[in-house]
Amino acid sequence: MYALSNPELTILILDPVADSARLGSRYCTGGYIWQVLDARHGDVFAGPEYPQAPNTFDGQGAPDMFLRSLGAEAAPVGGEVACIGVGRVRRTSSREPFDVRYNPEVIEFVKWETGCSGDTIVMRTEHAFRDWAYNLERTVSLQGRVVRSRTGIRSLGSALLPVRWFAHPFFPVPSDNVLCRFSFPISLPDNPGYSLSSEGFVVRKSAHDWPRGCRQEPGLDPQGKTLLAVQRHPRLGELTVTTDFVPSFLPIWGNDRTFSFEPYFERTLNRGAEASWGIEYHLGGAAAAPPASPC
Repeated sequence: MYALSNPELTILILDPVADSARLGSRYCTGGYIWQVLDARHGDVFAGPEYPQAPNTFDGQGAPDMFLRSLGAEAAPVGGEVACIGVGRVRRTSSREPFDVRYNPEVIEFVKWETGCSGDTIVMRTEHAFRDWAYNLERTVSLQGRVVRSRTGIRSLGSALLPVRWFAHPFFPVPSDNVLCRFSFPISLPDNPGYSLSSEGFVVRKSAHDWPRGCRQEPGLDPQGKTLLAVQRHPRLGELTVTTDFVPSFLPIWGNDRTFSFEPYFERTLNRGAEASWGIEYHLGGAAAAPPASPC
């Protein structure tokens, strides 16, 4: 793994080659934040199987994913699709619509060029599949107690490039089941897992069968606002998560070991068009930022 460190935090980032056994058909293989270690409080992130070693679909930490697979509509069982940031994936299931949960076989991962400079690591790749082609850049940086993850993509092919990306940070669950609050109002229909407190926090219903998990799609009206989320944390007290884009979709999910909210970024890119966006995790603590050590 690669590491970005300062006296307070260490970010562990998967090496797309050396850590290939931890990678699968789901998450982007470059810039995959496996864990953030706090010198005083231990692991910041969790996962659906945490603290056990996860399978490649569930993962852990703060990964991200491009949901739209290229060529899936026309690929027969045994054929190939392309997953942005992952590579060529075998279609092994006839289930519709295509879902990497049921198609875990990666034929060939994309290859990344990696550069590291002090507090920042940058991974770049380029991939072509049928009429689609793109180059992709993932950047992870550490400044004080702020972890930044940025993504940039440019379409190079003749076919329209569908970009439907989301971040999937996995947080440990606070003992009081009070989870998070967003910078814009949300609504929750009646559901078995979650409710809203009078202060606007998402609260986990303790009576639910949490080993089975629960996913919910809140109603939201961002009103053009980027995301600022306050997430309660059993060791840090709370942390904040911000994006520089207005989420198009913001589902929540959790099980007995973790909770996650998933801000979505969506664009469709013509040849030569590009897009970039970012998410930041503000972990609280001292405002002064000590210099980061080289990775």
